[in-house]
Amino acid sequence: MKNYTLRLNLAINKINIAYLASINNESVSEAELCFMYALDDDKTHSQREICHDWLIHKTTLNTIAKRYERKGLIVFTPMPGTRREMLITLTEKGKEYVKEKLAFIYRAEKIAIKKTIEQYDESFISALETYGQNLKLAFEEAETKKNGFIKR
Repeated sequence: MKNYTLRLNLAINKINIAYLASINNESVSEAELCFMYALDDDKTHSQREICHDWLIHKTTLNTIAKRYERKGLIVFTPMPGTRREMLITLTEKGKEYVKEKLAFIYRAEKIAIKKTIEQYDESFISALETYGQNLKLAFEEAETKKNGFIKR
């Protein structure tokens, strides 16, 4: 089993390295790439959601978001039922900016996913999603039982 998880973790690292290499010549940080990616689904997202789903530190997210707001790329709107939480939405200018910045990545992803699905079909995505859910549950269960895991 350890060999499988090692192979999987190395594969995930190679994916992350490929993304980082793709932005190497752009003046974009990894966090900013994640921020753009998160917002480029035509939905409104809370700051907390983006931080949680994309592993962006709150301070880093706020710095990027404020810069994007000054450039007219996003708008903040109060989140109903909360006092301080804001929702973030791309403006039309922001949508154009993000599409332009991510175009190279989207082209590469399209090629890579096409080749991968030809070889394995789309079930590999479901398998990765299931593994992620199972890993999260295993960590939660281990934390609850303190089953030989180091509590952090």
